[in-house]
Amino acid sequence: MRYAIYFAPSEEGGLWKAGCHWLGRDPLRTVSLSRPRVPHVSSRTVAAMTTKPRRYGFHATLKPPFRLVEDETPENLRAALAEFACQRAAFALPRLEVGELGDFLALRALEECPELDRLAEECVVNFDRFRRRPSREELARRSHGLDARQRVLLERWGYPYVMDQWRFHMTLTGEVPEPHAGAITGFLRRWFEPVLREPLWVTDLCLYIEEKAGGEFRLGGRFPLANPA
Repeated sequence: MRYAIYFAPSEEGGLWKAGCHWLGRDPLRTVSLSRPRVPHVSSRTVAAMTTKPRRYGFHATLKPPFRLVEDETPENLRAALAEFACQRAAFALPRLEVGELGDFLALRALEECPELDRLAEECVVNFDRFRRRPSREELARRSHGLDARQRVLLERWGYPYVMDQWRFHMTLTGEVPEPHAGAITGFLRRWFEPVLREPLWVTDLCLYIEEKAGGEFRLGGRFPLANPA
C-alpha cells in the first residue's frame, strides 16, 4: 500500500464535481463517472490522455505517495495527520486557471501563495518519518531526465518535485496529442471557468490510499485544519 497527503476541494463544491467528471472517477466513492464530450476529439483520445490523473484522483500533491516504514502503522499516520492539521489554520487559495505545465494541462494558481508553499514543505518534512526509503534501483530509475537539484531532492525526500521545485497544480491530463492541444485547452478553460469563480479554501488535508501496486488511489479521509483567526 502507498499513502499520499493531498489537497482536494470540498465534495460539495463545483470544482470537485467538475474535476472528477472530467477525469471520469470519484476517488471518494470509488465509482466511475460520465465524462463530458469534447467537440472534435474522440472519447478514446480523452480517455487515453487522462489515464494517469484518473488513477491518482482529482487532487494537488502536498506529500507525494510513499510506503510506510515497517515500524509504523496506518493508524499512527492518521493520528499524526489529524494532530498536524489541527495545529494549522485554514486559508484561501488564489484564483486558479487552466494552463500548461510541461507537456500536460493542469489547474494552476494565478498568484503566489506563501501559506500554500509553507504547508507543502511542512507536509514533506513532518511526514518523512513515515516514508520507507526506496531501493537504489528505484532511485536510479526515477532519476532519469532530472537535473542536479532534482536528483538531490529525490535522494533526500524520495521525490524530485518538492521544496523549491514544487508548484501547486491539479493535474488534468497526461501528454496531450499535438493535433488536439488547442481543442482540449479551450474546452477545459470553458468547462472549469464557472466553478473557478467560486471562492476556494484549504480547509483540510486529505489522505489518499493506493491499496495495491498500480491500483487507483482512493480518498481515505479528511483531516480538518483549524478555523482561521
